[in-house]
Amino acid sequence: MDERRYYGLDALRGGMMMLGIVLHAALLYLADPPPAMPVPTDRNHAYVFDVLFHFIHSFRMPAFFVLAGFFTSLLVEKRGLWGTFKNRGARVLAPLLVAMVVILPVTALLTIDFMLSVRFGTHDLWPNLAQARAFGEEMRLKTGVPAGTPALLHLWFLYYLCLFYLLIPVCQWLVRRSLAYEAGVRKLLASPAGLVVFGLFTAATLWPFHGAQVHDGFMFLKPHVPSLVYYGSFFVFGYCFHFYRDFLQVLARWVPWLAALALVLFPLSLYVSHLEHAAAPPALGQHLVAVLVHGLCTWTLIYLVIGFALRRFDYESPWTLYYSQSSYWVFLLHMPVVALAGWWLVQFDLPTTVKFLCVVGFTAMVCFVTYHYGVQKTWISVFLSGQRFNLKWPWQK
Repeated sequence: MDERRYYGLDALRGGMMMLGIVLHAALLYLADPPPAMPVPTDRNHAYVFDVLFHFIHSFRMPAFFVLAGFFTSLLVEKRGLWGTFKNRGARVLAPLLVAMVVILPVTALLTIDFMLSVRFGTHDLWPNLAQARAFGEEMRLKTGVPAGTPALLHLWFLYYLCLFYLLIPVCQWLVRRSLAYEAGVRKLLASPAGLVVFGLFTAATLWPFHGAQVHDGFMFLKPHVPSLVYYGSFFVFGYCFHFYRDFLQVLARWVPWLAALALVLFPLSLYVSHLEHAAAPPALGQHLVAVLVHGLCTWTLIYLVIGFALRRFDYESPWTLYYSQSSYWVFLLHMPVVALAGWWLVQFDLPTTVKFLCVVGFTAMVCFVTYHYGVQKTWISVFLSGQRFNLKWPWQK
């Protein structure tokens, strides 16, 4: 049984929760929203936030699902299959159902407030129904999604996790089958060839997405099959990685050249997506290049962030503990707070960077203060994590 505490991976998981705040704040200030996600943005916008948004989006959720699969395998090892299902039902499914009733309506209201304020120049907390209907029709024509289609917004992550837990028996079967080729698998994972193989696999799952960018389909209650295949593959790989976990230390040594490769692949991925979006009609060759570049770029960034976390943060630290334990609450709460701050700032003509920093700072403050004083010692922490905590602020000794 694996008794090792993965402090580096815990730190990575917590750090990426903070990236969720940055990602969704950047979304408010895009100068050129993706064609599959034609959302209105603040009049104060800048292309730097497009780059920031695309960078974080290119690896954040894939890396999350890799970590989710990895830690699910660890949980199965400790509690068995049915114990894991029971635990995940209590810690993921139950919070999802409660959040759909408590958090989702507030998030939807404030998100609509922001978009109507941008689109019509109004600033009402309770949306004007005529404006809401007109905007809904505009979005239907742009995206093809009928107005009023139930959306989970940021809670889609928990929804997909619940679906992916049903793949645990498949993951167990794959691990058992791989044992016949264990030496070869370990050699592959410990070599750059593994990065290429995973990149090619992900390129295949990106084929249904225009521009090889996953921006549509996954936020709705009706499961989106291409998104399930794309994100589910990362969960399966992460689950299998736990059995071959020794190779993760190799990633820590690869950090410098992974960073150099990412510096080439990420700008190239944006460029090839731009070419495909601009093409009329879309060209098969352009799409092939786009999915190949994006597949390799995504896995390069996943390897990079895992390697960096293991290289720099794989030790016991009050910061790691705090981010790890608070991350679930931060994830659940951050989206309505981001929308609230963005909506309130729409009325002011301020530099884009100032608005962005205000949204990020305000959201982080609300999320962590509410966790520190209102969650960690209460029944909410028991509901989310199974226990209460009494953590000091990480900068206090």
